[in-house]
Amino acid sequence: MITFFSVPKAFKGHIGVIQTNAIESWLKLNPCPEIILLGNDEGVAEVCQKYALRHIPDLKYHPEWRAPLLDDIIGTAKKKANFNNLCFIHTDIILFQDFLEAFQLISNRFEKYLMVSSRWNMNIDKRLDLSSEKERHSLRQSALAENDMYSSGGSDFFAFPKQLFKSIPPFLLGRGYWDNWMMYQALREGAALVDTTSDVVALHQNHDYAHIDGVNIGERNTDRVFKAQQGNYNLFLAGGQKNVYNNYDADYVLRCGFFYSTWGLSFLKRHIKSTVRRIKLRIKGK
Repeated sequence: MITFFSVPKAFKGHIGVIQTNAIESWLKLNPCPEIILLGNDEGVAEVCQKYALRHIPDLKYHPEWRAPLLDDIIGTAKKKANFNNLCFIHTDIILFQDFLEAFQLISNRFEKYLMVSSRWNMNIDKRLDLSSEKERHSLRQSALAENDMYSSGGSDFFAFPKQLFKSIPPFLLGRGYWDNWMMYQALREGAALVDTTSDVVALHQNHDYAHIDGVNIGERNTDRVFKAQQGNYNLFLAGGQKNVYNNYDADYVLRCGFFYSTWGLSFLKRHIKSTVRRIKLRIKGK
């Protein structure tokens, strides 16, 4: 089994709507994962009580920017989770049964792994009825039909065993680059980095990024997140662009339930391209 853990924002307005949608989708997975919500923003305790989720209210924050710190989040989850397999997931991501199907394949094959996936973006502004399998299937098909996939630059969930990530910098959650560093670090620790984009529909419900200094209310352009002061701070902690990996740096791709090495002919061009990119960045010292 697996433990999900997430750090939601306050459950109010549009953010409250999409976070509720996401959590209800996780609860429909079979078997249902253990779910831990961290933090004590408005409504978090009440949502945990309503859905019988575990709540850990205490988090460490950056003293100036009041952003949750990734090392504390993951460290706390490792200590408190009842299962060895963990999934750190953003509270705006709707999942379907294909996530668990992919997770079972990966966790059965690899002792150390990091499971990632690009996301499918949709504008959702209302509570969804996810009670029936038919409704969930229809929503999944809608995401595929809209075909608004975020680039390979990041992932909105990270599934891994507790023994991974022995040391983590105090990244600011949600401010960019930390997710790319996790892919880099997983490979450094000898884990299999598995891109599941082909098999897993991780549905991201679009929202603004006004919680970040320098980003305007209603603005949904993620480029501003990376260029903001807090994004540059995370890039510094990551050790520069040379340690900013993406899904194309994966050494395995899961497609139709089968694992493909990116050294194989089907993905060799992709592997070479990502390797050349990393070499150029290291030569430039970035």
